[in-house]
Amino acid sequence: MKWYFANTVQRLRFAARHPRYALKAALRELTLADERFLADATGTRPIQVRGFLQEPFELPEFLAHLHQCEPAFRQGMASADLWGKKVLVQYAAVRALQPDLVVETGVASGVSSAYILLALERNQRGTLHSVEIGDPAYLPANKEPGWIVPDWLRERWHMHIGDVAAVLPGLLRELGKVDMFIHDSLHTYEQMKFEFGLARPHLRRDGLLLADDALWNSAFGEFARAISSPASAIIRGVGILTT
Repeated sequence: MKWYFANTVQRLRFAARHPRYALKAALRELTLADERFLADATGTRPIQVRGFLQEPFELPEFLAHLHQCEPAFRQGMASADLWGKKVLVQYAAVRALQPDLVVETGVASGVSSAYILLALERNQRGTLHSVEIGDPAYLPANKEPGWIVPDWLRERWHMHIGDVAAVLPGLLRELGKVDMFIHDSLHTYEQMKFEFGLARPHLRRDGLLLADDALWNSAFGEFARAISSPASAIIRGVGILTT
């Protein structure tokens, strides 16, 4: 499987530094634990989810575009990853749920946005609304928010520039019910709880709420318990709960 061997050197180095974590991750891979959770949450099968996790690395046009963007991308956020498992988790969730309306906060260069839009395009349905503050500190020099998203994936995309607190309430009221909400803006406890609370009433029944870097604080876990989510998990740093 091509996706499994992507960034082999980096993954081996990480495993050497964190052997216990690497062992647990390998066990989850072998038992399809992450795939089983996503399958149960979206009404699909684990083997389908495994295929979705592999899919972006089997699409030559998308891969070529990312490789072309990589040199400029590396001048921006050094900790971000064009090929990280967390963006694959988001991609697989979108492919499996088949949403019509997705809302995300936080775009920066647009890595996650590109994967989400690719999933919508593969589904042949759905629209992504992204809220981005447009801070150049999170971008390479002379690049606009979302610059990584290729032109051929932008038809399903609506970008809203501004602070989340100012833009998101009105956007959600305008959209009504949404199928999936993805937090990927400022990962503070206060910001995450604010966004979760704002998004929850607008999520349809059996919708999904995702939170990038959910382990940075306790906001995701507390929220899942507070709303008595039918199912919640943190997969490769991405918090996922059903509503």
